[in-house]
Amino acid sequence: MIKDLVGLAAEDIALTITGDESKAKNLAELKRRIYLEKIDSITPFPGVVDGIRKLRELGLRIAIASSTSRATIEAVTKNTGIINLIDDYVGSDEVIRRKPDPEMFLKAMKKIGIEPNEAIVVGDTKYDIAPANQLGAISILICWRGCNEVDVRPTFYAYTIDDVIEIAKILLKTGERLQKMP
Repeated sequence: MIKDLVGLAAEDIALTITGDESKAKNLAELKRRIYLEKIDSITPFPGVVDGIRKLRELGLRIAIASSTSRATIEAVTKNTGIINLIDDYVGSDEVIRRKPDPEMFLKAMKKIGIEPNEAIVVGDTKYDIAPANQLGAISILICWRGCNEVDVRPTFYAYTIDDVIEIAKILLKTGERLQKMP
């Protein structure tokens, strides 16, 4: 059950497990505190920092739309050294409707000045891919530890950040959006 919830906000996961809004809020806050206390032990997936740098060199604007809070995003990006590579970010505490609703993605896109049909959304769960598809963005499911079966289909699959970079290069080189997969 928990595996299927990965990618949602902590409050939503806790509510699904407990069925109690007050308990869910307390559990989510406890999770945030523990996570931030261990921030120094968090490391990005291999190649991500360099990969983000390469995507920036391609001229892409980059925003983060995360199921975590804005404060957590800021702490992680500072700790991993990517804070200066990101144009903006949106946390789950900044929207009314969290993932899988596309509100967070729309807000992030607006902050960096792009329309959904100009966007490439890279995510590692169905809760990233479904809203990207709903908005008409190109979606890339990055399968860090292998792709689990998901009930939504991305435009592209990637297994490393280098795959994402190659997809971005192809999209930029063609000068037009590739046809979405059926």
